Amino acid sequence: MMEGYQHNHLTNILGSDYMVLPFPPNSKLARAFFVAQRYTTSFPPREALERGTMFPELFTPWPSHH
Repeated sequence: MMEGYQHNHLTNILGSDYMVLPFPPNSKLARAFFVAQRYTTSFPPREALERGTMFPELFTPWPSHH
């Protein structure tokens, strides 16, 4: 056992055990960060589904490996 931590043993679907440690005492919650953006335009619904976003400013295509 890690000093100062209580933990639980869980078993995953393959039967392997692993430890789940709690957060240390006095841990802070996560904080989200985002840049404020103005809504200007959007992709049409079908194109938005294909691109994974309706906002052109957020669309970043992956390089093609053809």
